[in-house]
Amino acid sequence: MKIIVGFLSMFLVVTNCVLLLFQYEVYSSNIDEEGQAFLYEQEIDIQLLKDSVQVNQHFFDLPSEKLSIAWPLSSENRSCISNNIDSCDRLTEDLASFQEGESSSQSISYTIPLKKGLQEGIILSDFLSKIENGGVSYSTLHITDSLKRGGVWVSGLPNVGNSSLDLIDYSLFFGEGPVQDLYWQQEVLPIQYENQNFTIYSKDPITTGLKELLDELHLPNASHSSVLFTPNKNDVNPSSILFVQTDDLPSIQRELIVKNVQMGYKLPADNLLLAEVVSSFIMESPVGTEKSIWMYETLINYLTSSQALEWKTKLEGQKQLSAEKLDNLLSSIIDSKTSFFHLNEQTTEKFPLLFEDSREVYVNNSLQKDIHVLLKDGKVLYAAEPLLDVLGYTYDDTDKGLYVQNATRAFRFPIQEPFYVYNQKRYDAMSEPFEKIGSKFYIEETWMIRLFLLNTDKNEERINLQEATSN
Repeated sequence: MKIIVGFLSMFLVVTNCVLLLFQYEVYSSNIDEEGQAFLYEQEIDIQLLKDSVQVNQHFFDLPSEKLSIAWPLSSENRSCISNNIDSCDRLTEDLASFQEGESSSQSISYTIPLKKGLQEGIILSDFLSKIENGGVSYSTLHITDSLKRGGVWVSGLPNVGNSSLDLIDYSLFFGEGPVQDLYWQQEVLPIQYENQNFTIYSKDPITTGLKELLDELHLPNASHSSVLFTPNKNDVNPSSILFVQTDDLPSIQRELIVKNVQMGYKLPADNLLLAEVVSSFIMESPVGTEKSIWMYETLINYLTSSQALEWKTKLEGQKQLSAEKLDNLLSSIIDSKTSFFHLNEQTTEKFPLLFEDSREVYVNNSLQKDIHVLLKDGKVLYAAEPLLDVLGYTYDDTDKGLYVQNATRAFRFPIQEPFYVYNQKRYDAMSEPFEKIGSKFYIEETWMIRLFLLNTDKNEERINLQEATSN
């Protein structure tokens, strides 16, 4: 049986090896931008047991320096695989790393428990070991089920082949990048379409319109993903697998683009806000939730046509994105500092496009990276909560207003009322000291200086806030 499986897997892998040289240069160009010091290949043998998954993982092309291993948190029975004298000669006694050595290939083994067994619609994510500071160039994934439970296995990698032999069910996947997710269901979904970016699993043949859409869909920085035309049984959101339940072509197109953008730019899988906004610019059409569409339209309405073109070109040229990187790109185009993406990612509220004073803020000679200074309607606004915290005040937002106090000074600021209370005495206010933007409060600079007894000193590089003697 081992000879049959070995021959089958070798034949299927060889048929795909012609892709290696063509794709290697493309993938290796991502190393520097993703902060990865080196690339390695991996081959994973998964054996499905009754209530667990046995994983044998082989690493290739490892560098000679010491390498830390990130084991799956749920893994048990961690050990080396002694196939030959060098297969785990670098593995330390505590199993935490591969020590310095010349052996470029190492093998480890572990078990992933399945507390409820192999259940319908199961998703395995973050179930494989990783080498820290390294990136996976190619993965080969073997799945063997000696219990012959049938069904279909799907990973984000291209499917090379499936076989149901006398004693086992066997599936093979091979492709660029790591194995992100693994999905199983009992109903078999045949592959109806595949290209460099997508593998489509569906009970029925796909329409001519969908095939043409997939043929013509060219996305920047694209990664391969698997698309299943089936209900999402457990309402999961794996990074490399998409569940589709519609036959509406525009809706399918949007879902495919957002998923591919999220994967290709390494954007968060649990929050599609940034992926939807980036997808909107790539499609030149709003995509996603109300907030995502609002962010897209806010930028479209602000940017000039030449700035919008430069913005899209810069997006398409990136290998990895984050809220911070999007803010840096946008700031460079509009020549003004903004945290539009970061602040909107942090809250469900809509945070408007505002510009910031780019200088660093120091309080009592200590750098405060969390204190943002906004410029709005001719006012200078400081992020209230981090400022008050460093000044030693407690801060409480209630339905009666903001309560701010320390050991000797107590304030209450009713929102949208022309007064404030200091140490139980009421004072009139010609303007509001605090302003709520999105879900955060900001304090106006003049009020900040007056109420919290601060001296300010500004130069070209920094803003200095120094506490004066208390009254």
